[in-house]
Amino acid sequence: MDLNDRKKQILQAIIDEYIGSAEPVGSRAISKKNELGLSSATIRNEMADLEEMGYLIQPHASAGRIPSDAGYRFYVNSLMKRYELGLEAIERLQQELAGRISRLDMAVKRAGFLTSMLTDYTTVISAPVTERTELKKIDLVPVAENAVMLIIVTNTVKSRVIHSSLTPAESETIAEVLNKRLRDKTADEINYDVIRDIETELCGRLGIEPKVIINVMNFIYDSVSVMDDSEIYVANAKSILKYPEYRDIDKAREIFTFLEDKQNLKKLFAETDDEGIKAKIGKENEYEILKDSSIVTVNYSLDGKAVGKVGVIGPKRMDYAKVFASLDLISHEINKLVGYISGA
Repeated sequence: MDLNDRKKQILQAIIDEYIGSAEPVGSRAISKKNELGLSSATIRNEMADLEEMGYLIQPHASAGRIPSDAGYRFYVNSLMKRYELGLEAIERLQQELAGRISRLDMAVKRAGFLTSMLTDYTTVISAPVTERTELKKIDLVPVAENAVMLIIVTNTVKSRVIHSSLTPAESETIAEVLNKRLRDKTADEINYDVIRDIETELCGRLGIEPKVIINVMNFIYDSVSVMDDSEIYVANAKSILKYPEYRDIDKAREIFTFLEDKQNLKKLFAETDDEGIKAKIGKENEYEILKDSSIVTVNYSLDGKAVGKVGVIGPKRMDYAKVFASLDLISHEINKLVGYISGA
């Protein structure tokens, strides 16, 4: 069932109220604070309908309602008002990023800090990766009866001893297949399907234990991806403690542990070519620890290509309008700064 205008107005009023108060919202609060021209009884009936439709939740029998994930999603997609950042905030941000920083990593960290100041939420920002490491050559050289040296050539040379009784002929065949399938590929291109195809081919042709091939493929992937690894920075992590959603000490500890794990953050903020600002609300997030949080992100670019991402993490009742406006501004300013520092 589609929402009529009255239901939309009531849903918007409830979410706006809940974002500010963090308390379940009742019909009387809506009737007093909003010029809807509706009685409390009418609003109450509409709230019951919105709950039945999945847009609201009543946490306790005697309490008002709070938005569901679906309610927040509808709000972000269809109801959110445009937020105008103050001229003073805009000018301060532009001055802080006005080309005075010549090192890219310092510029990115500064941009992350300023984003957290604008939004009052925890900010995560990834530094640009402007070059991708390509795999140039793979060699397997028997060095002992039960050991083979695996040599990976990218823009550097890496090696590792694999404990296996591969014969010289088997080592040569493996290297031949790997070079044919992986030469000139980057870490992004060596995905799960590629790895499984190579494992199936080599195990089928040579009858080798899958564990040997898995060890080889893991080292190859690590060797290529390590040079592509962008740095990622967290700003204002402690701001989470300001919000009642995170005042449970165990939940707060889990969130801080998550934020300290750079690999988790890199997966979470993996760069894509998607344009515009994206929000993941509650259960839309892949990680269980973030099911009660929202993440809003935007890419920033160099020469029209996404090279990094900035985003904020906060409670589901975050001030989405302000966050969207802040990220729109910060992404444009970082685009200019990255271009300036890179000489583009």
